[in-house]
Amino acid sequence: MLLSANTRPLLSGLAALAAALLINPLAVGPARADNPDLPACLDFERAACDAVLRTEPDNLTALFLRGLASELAGDEQAALADFDATATREPRHFGAQLWRQVAAASLQQDRRALLEAYLAGAKQLAPWPRVLAELYLGKADAGAVLQLAEGQPATARAEAICAAEYHIGRALALSGDMEAAKVHFGRALATGAEHVFEYRAAERALH
Repeated sequence: MLLSANTRPLLSGLAALAAALLINPLAVGPARADNPDLPACLDFERAACDAVLRTEPDNLTALFLRGLASELAGDEQAALADFDATATREPRHFGAQLWRQVAAASLQQDRRALLEAYLAGAKQLAPWPRVLAELYLGKADAGAVLQLAEGQPATARAEAICAAEYHIGRALALSGDMEAAKVHFGRALATGAEHVFEYRAAERALH
């Protein structure tokens, strides 16, 4: 779902990031392209996101990416705090809504009602990526997720399949079936979509 700075020119900027996050571009939040810490923040370096937020405290991009960076570091509590803050300030932010549920479930906290309320109001959200949220709510199964991912345009299919396989694996891990989860994490890596956040998350889950 999320592309790193290594595969996007910085000034393609937040429009590309919004497309990658599958959210309303207006929901990304302001960012100064001349901020020297922004490229590293876009590459999920938590300290860089901290630095961006010190100079741009209203930067929702950096706030959300810091949450993802905390995910990669295994700091679910910090990740949840940033996803909560992003979703509160911008309720249309699909990434924050999805990852808030993932982080909360990892901490044995129940945020399902928040995700359900978001989906109920997100009438224009396409079946992909909506199905990822439905997966965590028990309203879609792995087959439905993969079918929609495989139906994405060729230019985005590998990225979608990587995200699908990762989230299927994460849902299985949350249910306690880590062995089955590892199979899907491996399939996420097999897509070769190294620029996708879920690829890095799958790497972390397997090592």
